[in-house]
Amino acid sequence: MVLVEQHKPQTTIVVANEPSEQAEEAACILQDYIEKISDARVEIKKESEDVSGNTILVGHSQMVKDSSIEVPSGVTFQLNEEGFVIKTVGNSLILAGNEDGEYRGTVYAVYTFLEELGCRWFFPGEFGEVIPEMDTISINAMDRTERPSFRIRNIWYSGWAPTTDQDHQDFRLWRDCNKLNTLSLSIPGDGSIRRLVPSEEYFESSPHLFAINKDGDRRSDMLCLSEPETVNISVKTIKDTFRDNPDTLSFGFAPPDGFPMCYCQRCQDSIPEFNHKGYGDPSLSDLWFRFANCIAQEVYKEFPDRWVLTNGYANRVRLPEGIAEFSPNLGIQSAIIAACTLHPVGDKKCWQRTLYKQLLDRWTDTLNCVFVYDYDPGNSLVNLPFPAIHNLKHDMPYFRSRGTWGFWTEGTNSWMVTHLNYYVRAKLMWDAEADVEALVRDYCQKFYADAADMVEEYIWTLESAVEQTASHQTWGRLMQWRTIFPPVQQKLDYLMSQAEDSVQDSCSRQRVQVLRLVHNHMKAYVRMEQFAAQGQFQVGLEWADKMLAIRDEVNIIKSGLLPHTPEWAHDFRTTLEWHKEIYQDLADKAGGQEGELLTLLPRQWEFKLDPKDVGVIYQWYLVGRGEDWATIDTTLNWEGQGYQDQQGWGFWGKAWYRTGFHVPADIEEGKSIWLTIGAVYNRGVWVWFNGMMQQFEKDRHWRLGHHDVRTPIHIDVTDWARSGEINHVAVLVNTTPPDRNPRGGIHRRSFLWTPR
Repeated sequence: MVLVEQHKPQTTIVVANEPSEQAEEAACILQDYIEKISDARVEIKKESEDVSGNTILVGHSQMVKDSSIEVPSGVTFQLNEEGFVIKTVGNSLILAGNEDGEYRGTVYAVYTFLEELGCRWFFPGEFGEVIPEMDTISINAMDRTERPSFRIRNIWYSGWAPTTDQDHQDFRLWRDCNKLNTLSLSIPGDGSIRRLVPSEEYFESSPHLFAINKDGDRRSDMLCLSEPETVNISVKTIKDTFRDNPDTLSFGFAPPDGFPMCYCQRCQDSIPEFNHKGYGDPSLSDLWFRFANCIAQEVYKEFPDRWVLTNGYANRVRLPEGIAEFSPNLGIQSAIIAACTLHPVGDKKCWQRTLYKQLLDRWTDTLNCVFVYDYDPGNSLVNLPFPAIHNLKHDMPYFRSRGTWGFWTEGTNSWMVTHLNYYVRAKLMWDAEADVEALVRDYCQKFYADAADMVEEYIWTLESAVEQTASHQTWGRLMQWRTIFPPVQQKLDYLMSQAEDSVQDSCSRQRVQVLRLVHNHMKAYVRMEQFAAQGQFQVGLEWADKMLAIRDEVNIIKSGLLPHTPEWAHDFRTTLEWHKEIYQDLADKAGGQEGELLTLLPRQWEFKLDPKDVGVIYQWYLVGRGEDWATIDTTLNWEGQGYQDQQGWGFWGKAWYRTGFHVPADIEEGKSIWLTIGAVYNRGVWVWFNGMMQQFEKDRHWRLGHHDVRTPIHIDVTDWARSGEINHVAVLVNTTPPDRNPRGGIHRRSFLWTPR
């Protein structure tokens, strides 16, 4: 069937006499892209007009009905009616799909057909669009009916990277091109619990409905979950919403972000205190899901075809104990933020992903509606690559097999950080069995032309390095690129150079240039960390500035590929700006504006685990005490140096660091002497200097309530330092059982200095 021959139209696009808005939109999309491909402007006509020859029937029409083609249609509270048809019948090509409710089936049919012609939308905007050039467009017979693997297929910009109106517009178009959706589900966002019992209506008159904080005061943003009247009002709120809005299929609610809790005695007596491993501290699951289930059961009696949705996040990720039967209309948005993001679900070398599988299996066995809230990128905010294709390839079929409804993915406008993740995600959310290797190969061939082979090998080399690492890392935590990247850097450097030498056309050359800049950005980060590990903090800062300069270069080519951190997020721990702030403070003290370096403490210290907590009794802080001390690098956490088992369980409890160092004899009299310990992953930390335990100011994290694990410790040791002699320092570290931050120990260089 010939659609265009030698740049001349050989077909007509036909829509219904009274076409839907979506059908008109889809017809125009098809018309525009056929013209982009072939320079031929195909005419759009109504089906009652005089039409002869080949036709493309777009959307629902009488002509489609007369062809006896069944096009997906309808919408119910199960939300499983989505789909489209691409079929040739005689001299007609039918492109039509479900347009009921918010379904975009006809638009998806058109974009899928355009993909058959060779069009691709790898990234939003013109930068990511690939359009083939053809003199003639012809197709063979086609007969496809497609339905998605997942009902919910959403990626959204969370705000961790800057966005413009144009960015959002480009993203909306990209989502359509790759068959993503949102659907008007009532998502149980953080703090949406206030919808149940509005504080402006009830807080003053009925304070007993609201939670009590640790200080004994009522809080308006959280409810008392054990108060029967709270349940009754919540049920009324939801029923009234469904009565007033017959088309509304769900009502979602969730507590505030963080670790919400009511501290009234009745609520506290209902909490069995299961802690850690992503349960929160303590877990609220038992009380929370009892509360949500009671509400759902009452709503079900009147509205069995509506969903009551809540989330399983923070201190509510596990299933509750003691609930015999869940209401069939209760659904959950599962957000297991405390699970490693580097390894596939069920990976036996990663206990976090093994527990993730156990939790998801139980949720999907228990509830009829489970969808996943996940994070991509799922690492720190320093804008380094987050290779996740190896996970997507493995995990998406698993999620499909468990009957999950889909994904509400928190993304960012940082497309070379996520690189192919969003594109592959989109393809697998529509078809969980899609061939991932073929998708990557197709991307490399169409986007990088002659450099395809080198870029493809580059992608999989980096993916493999991340998949095979023994490091484990959750959202918002520092990824150990200093150990992951160097073993493959030489190979990646070679592949990058070969790719640059291979490209011929200017378009592919620019795309390879972007990849090169992202590669150099990673190398600069690793160099920054390496120099910081050597105690050369000022040099590390110079490499941080090179990272910022690289971001500027990329942004000239296209914004949203490797963006700068938005100003409001600069202080968030793990951004590049936070790195600079920390290293600038250390540089200022270690020979800068603030202080003069006396001595850099050794990088390698003695190390000894203390699982029975007897080190203080036996005075292991003194030289020569204790047996069988090992040696450890104090610029890397102890899990990164092998202190974990084959399942990735790191050591937790107490462990000791100890070292000796020479203090110069020519310190000016009257000068104070300070010890700086770079940073310690800890639940508690104690420091001895020359046998005397030291007091120091703790920079307490607002949530964890102990010294912040990424902040340097500064201690005035003037009274205990001995000039011209060997001095000794010992550090005792206590870590909690593994949870969201499965790391332990000193992880940044320490030094002795005196203020200027």
